Amino acid sequence: MNRRKAILLITLVIPGLAVVGISLYWFILDYDALGKAENYIEKLAKDEKANDRQLDYAYHRTLAHRINVFADGTWGLIGGVITGLGIHGLATIPEQHNSKLDKS
Repeated sequence: MNRRKAILLITLVIPGLAVVGISLYWFILDYDALGKAENYIEKLAKDEKANDRQLDYAYHRTLAHRINVFADGTWGLIGGVITGLGIHGLATIPEQHNSKLDKS
């Protein structure tokens, strides 16, 4: 393998794929938690015994989950861009022939 290709693979493609994978994992967990928080706040809103403090707390928890989901999606996009740059670099590096082999 060409040294430049190995450098691109090690510094861009593999870390980019790792960021995408980790972000996707946390996105799925946080999105599930957001759904549960939304269902809980809907249940609280229908409950006549719930007070404003409980509703405010539940609402702010949903906002925290929304921010986490947004951040996970953003990191996934960044990891995808990094991976794409590495793959583009791998695809556009011209093949170099070993000059010692060409002379013999």
